Parts: sequence; structure tokens; C-alpha cells
Amino acid sequence: MLPLGKLPEKVLKDVVLRRVGARRRDVVLWPNFGEDAGAVKTSKDIYIVSMDPITGSKSFVGWLAVHASANDVAVCGGRPQWFSSTILLPKGSTPADLKRIVDQIHLACRRMDVAVVTGHSEVAPFVSSPVVVGHMTGKLVAPTPVTTSGAKPGDEILLVKSPGLEGVAILSADFADVLRRKGFTEKELRMGSLLIKKTSVVDEALSLASTGVNCMHDPTEGGLLGGLYEVAEAAGVGFEIDRSRVPIHPLVQRVCEKMDIDPLRLISSGALIATAPRFSSRVLAKIGGRIIGKILPRRQGMRVTENGREEKIKGPIQDELWRIIS
Repeated sequence: MLPLGKLPEKVLKDVVLRRVGARRRDVVLWPNFGEDAGAVKTSKDIYIVSMDPITGSKSFVGWLAVHASANDVAVCGGRPQWFSSTILLPKGSTPADLKRIVDQIHLACRRMDVAVVTGHSEVAPFVSSPVVVGHMTGKLVAPTPVTTSGAKPGDEILLVKSPGLEGVAILSADFADVLRRKGFTEKELRMGSLLIKKTSVVDEALSLASTGVNCMHDPTEGGLLGGLYEVAEAAGVGFEIDRSRVPIHPLVQRVCEKMDIDPLRLISSGALIATAPRFSSRVLAKIGGRIIGKILPRRQGMRVTENGREEKIKGPIQDELWRIIS
């Protein structure tokens, strides 16, 4: 039986990635484990395309469908421009339920100058919560597509913004009663829900795309460690990060401590991983990121250090949100 969340790497490679239709010459970035998007070439331009389903949130499905797919386009060096979605509603849904979702989509797209160009909405008999599958397309503005697989040994690892922002926003909105029982106030729950507004990395990714980065990746499910694992597997490398160097939002830290959650394993739209031989002080000052580690040769493995202790990462990361939901 398959686990909750993203497909295991072996299943994805054996079942899905061997079946990608026609081998067209205009595809310049094919699907692969860890890659955030694909890319197609026209006579003049390259376009980045991505797709993301939102299945772990009830309150923010429309907002996250836009931003998750927009982030994926941006980390590949594309500017998000055109969005479409499929909205699946459970039985018993009302027009007000649909309006709440499309209002989120409309607002998120308008703020990024993105047009909603098509879509489909229905009440589906076997869906228990609203599901939105978002599809984003954007023109490449970087010199070439930036890939997850581009990380190289010796690269510095840059982290922009805190991990766990998305996860704590979802917990604060959809699992408020659980947090109340843990002692969180209504003010803290509102502040936690507002972290959803920090889940875009489009501006940061586009700023980095022209600076010579080797790799960018949007660490969503599985959190920061899940994202780094995907980078390592896609690029055939290892990594080492210092946990004490990871900038964690104070409210994320508090929620994770009370819920016995590892913030580095919590779904993390709003954070951005990038690697490059060296990040200049000018870039770091502009982006506001922090160097948390380095890319290693594959043989040196994947590890997290803290105060002289070392944790080896030996396999895919199960997101902490799924543990709570299940």
C-alpha cells in the first residue's frame, strides 16, 4: 500500500516517469524526481509549466494552488503568467464554499499579474474535502531553466525564509482546536493563519535566477529536509547542513515544540533552497537568506549537524503534517 503524500521515489520512477507520452523535440525539461516544473520551447521563447494539487489544507486550497504552482515556475526561472485549475468539491458543498475558493484564486493571481485562463469545477462523489489542482505557465526570464538537478559538490546551500510557514498556517486554521488544547491563544491562532501570506517565493526566486545559481528548489511536502533530499537525489550529490543555522520563525518554533513536530520536516511553501559556488554579500543582503550548509559529493551522504551531533538522512522524508492528519 502506498503511503500518504508524494509517491515514493522508486514508484515514481518505475511507474510514472517511464510513461511520458511522445518524445517531442520541443520539450527541453522533462519530468524527473525532484524537478519542480517542465519546460517547452517555441520558435522564440521557452515556457515553464507546473502543476500542484492542494490536498493537505481545507482553509487555503485556492490560495495555495496558485502560489505552489507559481513558486515552481519561478524557481525554474520563469515568471508566472497564466493559471488554470480543477476544483473538486465534496457532496454537500454550497455556492459559498466555491466562492471562497475562487476568491482566493482571484486575489492571489491578481496580486502577481497572473490571468486565470481556463479551468473546471465540479462536485465529486468520492471527495471528502475540497481539492484544487493548479496549473501555472510562465515565460522563462532567466538565461536558461534553473533545475533541481543542477546542484554541484562544493556549492553553498542558501535558505530563504523559514521552513514550516505553510504547515503552521494550515495547523492554525484547520486544526485550531488541537492548538487551543495545547495552550495557544486566539491571537496566536490568527497570527499563525496569517503566515499563509508568506508562502510565495516568486520575487526571491526571480531575483536569484539571474545571479548564476546552479539549483533552486521549492521545499513543500517533507519540508526543508524533504526538499534537500530531492535536490540530492536529482543531482546525484550529498549535503550537509547545520541545524543551528536554519532561520525558524518564532511562531513556527513554538507550534512545533508544543506539537512535537520537527520544523525541518514540516510542509514549507514560502521557503526557498538555492545552491551556487558562492553567494555574494550583496545577494544575501537583497534576498535576506542564510547559508545553512554545502553540497557534498554523493559518497559523503546526506547529514544534519548540530552542536557536534550528526543525523544521517537515509531516505525520503515523511511530512509531519501527514502524521497529524492521519
